[in-house]
Amino acid sequence: MSNFAQIIEKTNPGVFHIHIDSTTTSEDLHKRAQGELSFISHDFTGHPDGYEHFEPTAHSSLVLNTKEEFSLIWEQLRFMIEAEGKDFVGYIEGEYIPNDIFIPYKPIKLFFPPPFMVTRRRLSADENFRQTEFHLVLDYDNSDERVIKGLLEIGLYGALLEKKDHTAIVLTMQGFIRDIHPLQAVVEKYLREVGGVVRCTIKEERAIRNQLFNMNVGDLPKIAYEVTYI
Repeated sequence: MSNFAQIIEKTNPGVFHIHIDSTTTSEDLHKRAQGELSFISHDFTGHPDGYEHFEPTAHSSLVLNTKEEFSLIWEQLRFMIEAEGKDFVGYIEGEYIPNDIFIPYKPIKLFFPPPFMVTRRRLSADENFRQTEFHLVLDYDNSDERVIKGLLEIGLYGALLEKKDHTAIVLTMQGFIRDIHPLQAVVEKYLREVGGVVRCTIKEERAIRNQLFNMNVGDLPKIAYEVTYI
């Protein structure tokens, strides 16, 4: 049995996240949020070649355990950006994590591609922001490259993130609950059936607050428009 089968990745459902995503480095603002509000830098380090991508130039995040802590930090962050982040281009997002699931490794016995396809579109001006998204995180170095390629080819976005002992890939899709919930379910089902993924977790991140700065809704990442099941 592979040593990968012994790896258990920690999950953390029932918490709140706040993210700062900027299309410019906005270095001073990110550093201030990290220093004064305990945000952590989670800058992405690229993406697989040949696929559409949207990862921000700079990304800071904070995990909070209670709604009260979340509301307090959210208002402090908003005030900080509105008072001193005049050149900030990007958005802040507050999320609740209703589920966060670990998918154990198992070797692939028979590979097959994902039996679904995602068509994407831009948000319209009257839609304001996405409702939810899922993040599928796995070990980019040791997971089966056929599975990763298959998930990218059916329309999930991919971005690379350096961890302490490996490179992770974050595969994601955003949109409305009616589309994301069934898509997340079939992605999880596919991975449990096909295998080949190491340190794999999948979580929903429900958007509960957001604010855009110096950008329009049309500048946000594309969302799921239609999911076709094969």
